[in-house]
Amino acid sequence: MHILGVACFYHDAAAALLRDGMLVAAAEEERFSRRKHDHGYPRAAIRFCLQAATINPQDLDYVVFYEKPFVKFERILKATLQTAPRSLRLFRGAMSSWLREKLWIQELISRDLGLARDRILFTDHHQSHAASAFYCSPFDEAYVFTADGRGDFRSVSLWSATRREGFMLIDMACELTSLGAMYGFITKFLGFTPDKHEGKVTGLSARGKETEAYKILKSGLWF
Repeated sequence: MHILGVACFYHDAAAALLRDGMLVAAAEEERFSRRKHDHGYPRAAIRFCLQAATINPQDLDYVVFYEKPFVKFERILKATLQTAPRSLRLFRGAMSSWLREKLWIQELISRDLGLARDRILFTDHHQSHAASAFYCSPFDEAYVFTADGRGDFRSVSLWSATRREGFMLIDMACELTSLGAMYGFITKFLGFTPDKHEGKVTGLSARGKETEAYKILKSGLWF
């Protein structure tokens, strides 16, 4: 069985190919486009994975997208409406992008690879994170903890996982308590771009002063 995983339209677009549960190839689109953090549809990365496995698109059993677009669309819609009218400019930009391409990812993949739409599936955002850790581990069963900025209305989640039965969600925390989002806010406060320059902030933190960071957190200016 061949399963192609696809991630795009947020940051660091990529593709990965599994054959009978074993990783055959994986690549980020930026390797081919030469655009750092390229978030567009990973056409070149997909082609690379198919060539590495020496198969054609028609040989794919399923293509799995890393999250559920309509769930994410609902989250963004609620977030921008709750902060209106300050978020009007952000809302216009986000809706333009979503209505033009992001909501139609199933159709895009179907058209690009020539596959029936029922062979294109969507999974939970945090379950994608959990799977990338669990299936690359040596364990047959484990508890898996995920944490990121936000995804499917969550910031962290705890799963019970077995190779035979898959994943079961045990608990989760909503995105309002996201440590990752706070890191993004601090990145923006310092003049960098969230979801892009957090690595620079990590590197600079070793040269900063603890007292200055404490003043920023205590003042609430990062929020």
